[in-house]
Amino acid sequence: MDLNWQNLTDPIFHWASQRPDSIALRHGPEALTYGQLAPLVGKAAAYLDGMGIRQGECVTVNLAGSIDHFLLTLGLLRLGATTLESPYDVQRAPDPGLLAQFGVRHVFVEPMGAPIEGAKAAKVDAGWRRRVVAAQGDKRSSDNGAGIFNMSISSGSTGRPTGTRTSHLDYFRRMRMGDELFAGSEVLSSARPANMLLTGGLAFSLYFLRAMNQFFIGGAVTILPEFQQTTDLVRAIGQWDDAVAVVPSALCRVLISCAPEGSVLYPRLRALLAGGGFVYPDEKLAMLARVTPNFYELYGSSGSGPIAVLKPSEMREHAASVGKPPAAVEAQVVDDAGRPLPLGQLGRLRLRYRSGEPFPGAAQSGDGWYYPADNVHLDAAGYIRIGGRSADMVRRKGVEFFATEIEAVIAQHPNIAEVAVVGVPRPVGGDEVVALVVPRGPGEHAALAQYCQSRLPQDRWPDRVFYTASLPKTASSKLDRSAIKALVMTEISRRVGT
Repeated sequence: MDLNWQNLTDPIFHWASQRPDSIALRHGPEALTYGQLAPLVGKAAAYLDGMGIRQGECVTVNLAGSIDHFLLTLGLLRLGATTLESPYDVQRAPDPGLLAQFGVRHVFVEPMGAPIEGAKAAKVDAGWRRRVVAAQGDKRSSDNGAGIFNMSISSGSTGRPTGTRTSHLDYFRRMRMGDELFAGSEVLSSARPANMLLTGGLAFSLYFLRAMNQFFIGGAVTILPEFQQTTDLVRAIGQWDDAVAVVPSALCRVLISCAPEGSVLYPRLRALLAGGGFVYPDEKLAMLARVTPNFYELYGSSGSGPIAVLKPSEMREHAASVGKPPAAVEAQVVDDAGRPLPLGQLGRLRLRYRSGEPFPGAAQSGDGWYYPADNVHLDAAGYIRIGGRSADMVRRKGVEFFATEIEAVIAQHPNIAEVAVVGVPRPVGGDEVVALVVPRGPGEHAALAQYCQSRLPQDRWPDRVFYTASLPKTASSKLDRSAIKALVMTEISRRVGT
């Protein structure tokens, strides 16, 4: 599809003229067709303009998942405001430091949301939709798409969250890259669009881009409830036929544990997409065999969007990889000085468009390349194999390795539900290797120690193993490695008394 769209809301108006009766948004018993959604988005932009919000202004949205949340976000995008989605937490307001950092003056909140510091709070209450409907006309930005933005905030899994601005035109480039990445499947079929199950909030780039992709192809977005129990979400996904579900990578372990013996958990899904984290090779194969044969792994970042997709047809042969980038993207592996390394050698991943167009996030590097902060291997066929992030590097007695190498082995133990490994600095001998594990039932330390010694090289044996009921995670369900390291160091200090 090669339409001259410049605003992220333009596809909605296109499909309103082509498929006015097709469902665009669904939440519980309420549904809006494209014919109903488009005029509401235009009115929302006019209403927001009447509030004094202008193109280019950074506006934070801090709301639970709902159709009104979408109407507000789409109205802001149409107006040309820079949208900054903040993960909704009924007990916690957006970080005042983050609001100040991006010059936010307006924050949209739930009626019972926590007080906001440093910005004007506008409540999206029961009468908000009525006020939007009463607005007159439309207020679409006249920008060509290069000067209007959405702001994505990183998960903060390895440090303080950072923000990346992405223009509307860059989002359309990402969507067209998605067409190639999913070629041969019907995941992004505009001829027969699937219903997409939204399992997380728009504050996370994984879900925001997938929702915009649905509008790009004229498909439906179904907003699932915010379940208190993960098992309720697992059941809810299984109630839909021929749908595409998007889940965080960490949920894969839960889905595998919920799969019935002798059959697959989701036999009727068109596709299950997992992204935003690390899925071990054995888990990918288990997802295919026990959860759905239509399992796809997504690899990307909030700064770049999709980088690679590992399809079901490739997964058995290339389970250790995350797929390969589209033909429009050049990928290289380089050393710390930026010199290209031979194929198969571990180094820093960098990316750019072959056409010479600016790659999202590349402006920060100054050399035209985008660096996703991952250390990878690249094979002759172009498949990317993740080694780990620099922040996950463990240095021990002159040997360097990634914590994920140890995690991948411990995670295969049948009595371990989750694991995180960190390196803790010590005065001599390099890092102390500590594993924080969530056991299934009582922790059997001797058995786990024997397991590690039989499957890991001696220089990768954990020095300590701590047991816990759960691992710290970010709002996007990634392991919060900064919090995990702090927790481990606190526990070590408590035990040794220093």
